[in-house]
Amino acid sequence: MTGSTTAWLARRLARLPLLLSKHLWVWPMLGAVLLSLTGYWVRTRVEEVTRAELASRLSALLSADVAALRLWFSEQESDAKSFASDVRIDGAIVQLAAMAKDSNTPPEVLAQSEAAHTLHLYLIPLLQSQHYLDYVVLGTDGRILASPHARQVGRVVPRGYQFLLQRGRGGRTAVSRPFAREGNLSQRAEGPTMFVSSPVRATNNAVVAVLCLRMKPEGEFSQIFSVARMGETGEAYAFDHRGVMLTASRFDRELKILGLIPKSPEATSILNLQLLDPEVDLETGDRPDRPRRFLSLTRMAAAAIRGDDGVDVQGYRNYRGVRVVGAWAWLPEFGIGVATEVSAEEGFQTLYMLRRAFTVLFGLVVLSGVAIFAFGLLVERLQASLRKSALDARRVGQYVLLQEIGRGANGMVYRARHALLRRPVAIKLLSPELTNEASAARFEREVQMTSQLTHPNTVAIYDYGRTPEGLFYYAMEYLHGIDLDQLVRKFGPQPEGRVIHILRQLCGSLAEAHRIGLIHRDIKPANILLTRRDDACDVVKVLDFGLVTTLQRDSPDRAPSHAVVGTPHFMSPEAIAEPARVDGRSDVYSVGAVGYWLLTGKTLFDSESVAELLEKQIKVVPQRASDRLGDPVSADLERLVMRCLAKEPEGRPAGARELDEALARCSAAQTWTMVQSERWWTEHANHLETVSAPKMAEKTLVIADRL
Repeated sequence: MTGSTTAWLARRLARLPLLLSKHLWVWPMLGAVLLSLTGYWVRTRVEEVTRAELASRLSALLSADVAALRLWFSEQESDAKSFASDVRIDGAIVQLAAMAKDSNTPPEVLAQSEAAHTLHLYLIPLLQSQHYLDYVVLGTDGRILASPHARQVGRVVPRGYQFLLQRGRGGRTAVSRPFAREGNLSQRAEGPTMFVSSPVRATNNAVVAVLCLRMKPEGEFSQIFSVARMGETGEAYAFDHRGVMLTASRFDRELKILGLIPKSPEATSILNLQLLDPEVDLETGDRPDRPRRFLSLTRMAAAAIRGDDGVDVQGYRNYRGVRVVGAWAWLPEFGIGVATEVSAEEGFQTLYMLRRAFTVLFGLVVLSGVAIFAFGLLVERLQASLRKSALDARRVGQYVLLQEIGRGANGMVYRARHALLRRPVAIKLLSPELTNEASAARFEREVQMTSQLTHPNTVAIYDYGRTPEGLFYYAMEYLHGIDLDQLVRKFGPQPEGRVIHILRQLCGSLAEAHRIGLIHRDIKPANILLTRRDDACDVVKVLDFGLVTTLQRDSPDRAPSHAVVGTPHFMSPEAIAEPARVDGRSDVYSVGAVGYWLLTGKTLFDSESVAELLEKQIKVVPQRASDRLGDPVSADLERLVMRCLAKEPEGRPAGARELDEALARCSAAQTWTMVQSERWWTEHANHLETVSAPKMAEKTLVIADRL
C-alpha cells in the first residue's frame, strides 16, 4: 500500500467518528451492513463446504461404479476362462477346430457332429446357471465353428466380433462393449449385444478357437450403474469413444417421449442415444434451434473422451438439457467412459434452501436498514423542526432573541437580552441543521476555551446552555463596532499609529492566551472587532476561539495533527505544511498578516485558487508593505511586520508579548491620539454596524493535509 493511499485511509478513518456522531442512524445502518457482510461470508463458506461435500460424494459414487465395473469384467473373464478350460468343452472345441481344418468338411457336418452335440450338452447348463444367453465358437480363420443356431456355422465372423477374435488369437480373455449385431447369429436379431470371450488351446498350448458367451447389456452390465446413484434424478451410465450410451438410462421413458430414442417397447438408450448437448432444457418443452447432427457432445462426455477425468459442481447441461453436476472418468483398458450425475437442483437442494433463507434475511436486513434510515432522517428533521420552532418563538433559555445580526455556515448570532436582568447580550447559536454530538462538542469547547480568558481585549463569555429542543448556544458581551476586514474595505489603509495601537491590543489578548497554553490559530481581520467602550475608542476585541488548540500535544482538545486549519490568507507556513508544529509564533505570523492588511489594504498574496495561495504562503516572500502600498511606510514598522512574516518560526518575535514591546518602540507608536480616535468614531458612527461575533468563521477552512 502506497503512502498516499495510507494517508487517505487514515483521514477517512479519522473522520468516521465524526460521521457516526453526526448521524446516529449510521450506527444501525453500519450494523446492518456488518450483518449482511457476515451473512454473505457465512453463505459463501457454506456454499464452498457444500460444493466440496457434493464433489466428494460424486467422486465416491463414481469410484464405486468403476470398482464394480472392473469387478464384473473380471468375473465375466473368469467365467469364460473357466468354461473354456473345462476338459469336456475344451475337447469338443478342439475336435471342431480339427474338423474345420479339413476344407472338405461342410458346415452342416460340423453343426451335426458329435463334438458339436457334446459342446452343446455340457455348455448350455453352465450358460443358464450364469445367466448367459447363448454362445458362439470362432475359428482362428475368422469363421464360426459352433453355435446353438446351426445355420450360422461356417459363416464369416461379422465386424462386431473382430475385437473378440483378435484378443482370443492373442491368447487373452476379453469383454466386449455393447454393439449392434450384424448378421443373424441368433434367432433374436433385435437389440444390442455384448460378449465375454476366452481362447481355447490345444494340447500344444496353441490357440485353436475362441469361445464367446453372449449376454444382454440391459442385464447385469446396466444394473451395475443403477446401484450407486443419488436421489430421484441421479444416474450413472457408460458410453463409448463416440459419446454413445452403452447402458440403459433411468429416463428411457422420458427419452422416448422427447424423441431421442425409438418408441418401440423393447428399445432402450443403449446404442440409441448419443450424449449431445441440446443447448436447451428439453424437459421444459424447448427444442434445439439446430438439427442434432450439428450439436456438440456434452461438456462431460467431451472431457472424458479426451481423457480429462474430473468433477463439476458448478453445473453443466446433460443430454436432456437439464443442468446437472457430476463426476466422470475414462477407462482406457475397456474403451469406456463412466459418469455419475444428479440434477443441480437436487444436488444443491439444501444449499438452495439456505440461499433462499439468506435472501429473505438479507431482504429483511435491507428493509430494516431502510426503515432505520428513514426513521433516523425523520427524527433528525423533527429535531431540526423543533429547534427552528424554538427560534421562531424568539426564546433561548433565559434569553429573548431580538434581532439576527450575523449568520455563517455553522450558525447565527442574535442580539438578545436576558429575560430577568434585561442586560443586552449577543447569543451565538449552533445551526439547527448541523446540531449533533460532534458539532456540539466543538461548540462547547469553544466556549470553555474562551471563558478561560479574562483580558479586556478578548470577548467576554457570560453563559452557555442547551435548550430542551436541543439548541446549543452561548451568550457573550454585546458589542457595537466594526471588524478590521470591513474597516479596511470601507475606509482603506489605516494610519501607522492606528495600526500599531490595534496590533498592541491584539498582542495583549494573545499574550494571555499563550501564557495559559492556548493558540488561537485563526487570527484574521474578520475575527478582530473595533468598538467603543465608555470614553475609550478603538478598543479591540478578539473573537472566535473556535479553532483554538493547546500546546500540550497529548491533550484531548488538540486538533488532529493531519488537519490544516485556518484562513489561507493569514495562515503561517507551518500551519499549512506541518500542523502539529504550530505554537504561539504561528499566531504572531497571523498578526503580521493582519498588520500588512491594515497598512496596505491588501492581503499578502493574490491567488485564484486555495492550493496556489497555500503554496505561496509556504514558499514565497511577500512584497514589502511600502512597495505594495505605493507609499512610504516607516522603516522600523515595516521591518517588524516583515519579521513577523518570516517563513521559519525562529525568525519571528518569540511571542505576542515580545511583539507588543517591539511595536511600542516603533517611531509611529504614539502618533495615533485619543483625540484622533474620538474624531474618527464621531464622524463614522452612523456607518458602523452592530457586531458581536465573527461571521461564524465563514472564510475559515479545515483542509485535509494533502497539499
